[in-house]
Amino acid sequence: MKRIMLLALMMILLAGCSFEEVSSINRSPNEGEGFILEVTENRILVVENKYMNKTWEDIMDEYVGEAIWLTTNTRNLKPGQKIHYKIKGGINESYPSQAEAKEVKIVNQ
Repeated sequence: MKRIMLLALMMILLAGCSFEEVSSINRSPNEGEGFILEVTENRILVVENKYMNKTWEDIMDEYVGEAIWLTTNTRNLKPGQKIHYKIKGGINESYPSQAEAKEVKIVNQ
């Protein structure tokens, strides 16, 4: 009986790991929208809400929501901008998620 319960629990946990939910960051499997929190040399961190003068380290303990690092050309991108993005390939489901951006467009607010 314990083995059956353990097996059922393991199956539930494994099924939960592969589930991808469309969140309020408006992310379908291949695109999404959000606000730039951080800009590095070749990546941006996109979150659901606009935070000014904050870093991921400042908000990560209290932040609840989707977040994704996108590898992209960051030349014209700044923290606080709202963007729409399309993803090239798959998404690494770490937290924050990670992916390569195929396209990033600034959304006029």
